[in-house]
Amino acid sequence: MKQLVYTIGLVLITGVSFAQKKNVQNASIYYKDAREAMQNQKMEQAVNDYKDAKGYIDGASEHPETQNDPKMYMYKGKIYLEMGALVAMDSTNEDLAGLDGQQMAEDGMAALKKSKEVDTKERYVDDVNAYCLMYRAQASAMGIIAYEKGEYEMAMGGLLGAAEFGDIAGVKDSNFYFYGGSAALQIEKWEVAADAFQSCVDLGFNLGASAGYLSTALSKQGKTEEAEKVLQDAVKKAPENLDILIAMINFYIDTDRSADAEKALKAAIVLDPDNTALVYTSGNIYEQMDKIEEAKAAYNRTLELDPNHTNAKFSMGGIYFNKGADLYNEGNKLPPSDPKATQMIEESKELFKKALPYLEDAAEAEPKDVVILESLKAVYGKLGMVEEFKATKARIAELN
Repeated sequence: MKQLVYTIGLVLITGVSFAQKKNVQNASIYYKDAREAMQNQKMEQAVNDYKDAKGYIDGASEHPETQNDPKMYMYKGKIYLEMGALVAMDSTNEDLAGLDGQQMAEDGMAALKKSKEVDTKERYVDDVNAYCLMYRAQASAMGIIAYEKGEYEMAMGGLLGAAEFGDIAGVKDSNFYFYGGSAALQIEKWEVAADAFQSCVDLGFNLGASAGYLSTALSKQGKTEEAEKVLQDAVKKAPENLDILIAMINFYIDTDRSADAEKALKAAIVLDPDNTALVYTSGNIYEQMDKIEEAKAAYNRTLELDPNHTNAKFSMGGIYFNKGADLYNEGNKLPPSDPKATQMIEESKELFKKALPYLEDAAEAEPKDVVILESLKAVYGKLGMVEEFKATKARIAELN
């Protein structure tokens, strides 16, 4: 009796296994028919064939006998990816109602990866690789054209899709991840951008820019601690990479952490002491920290490097102007008979005189900048330069 039960069980098991393998075979047949119908532009037939193929492959994927079959996963990947594309192309098609194109695409990619993982005898590896490389080429071509046109949604999908196809085929496409991530930044797809630039950082590709963009994408999601750690790790990995330090400086400026920005700036300036932008920015940071002498030194150094640096001239003039205005206001609060009042007013005028040449040079360089002109007008007024005051006031009125 036991032998009889064993024999019947063996027949049943064999029969079920065959049925599941038949499902895979049927799925492959309907898949090929669907491809042929697509080539002949018979869309209705193609959709029906894809649906039949999906039905068979779903049955095979759910059964223990074929759950680890690399051929099943290969066809599941192809069927799901192409059906996902059909849904994306025509979301109003009633025959495709209820299908999530994005999810199908993700499941399709996962299935192709799984096929290679379980294919210990490598019977279908070449087929999977060839399929992925074909779509990698098509997706990247589409993505590159879209990126050049500024069509960033399509560029993101094409380039990152190409990168993922490349990953499955064993090709690491750093450039596709980088420019796909850049496209995602343009349309504020922060999570997508973060994933893309994380791949670039992991691959060590263009580390300075990649770490900076990754930090930005994380910050935009409110993940400031993760964003900071990305930059700190990148600095440890490449301490002499100026781009990483600049990204760190910008991060600390954006998060109002002047002391940390100062440290990062010092490290950056050591690497590039003649970098005008870095030196000038250090002046801004020192000014925010009320380290006025350090700020003046930074602005002076900026003007040594670039005598025509308008912002440095305006900032230097602003230091003297603000200090003069504070003294002037304090002096006016005292009684006129108080000798300190006269002294403070006189000292304020000396400071206004020091501010004057910087502001005049800045105004000459930027004759339509109302902010500079307003500061210059105020100095003329405090120094009693009536004609200059009137002329500047008229320029401002004309601009406004």
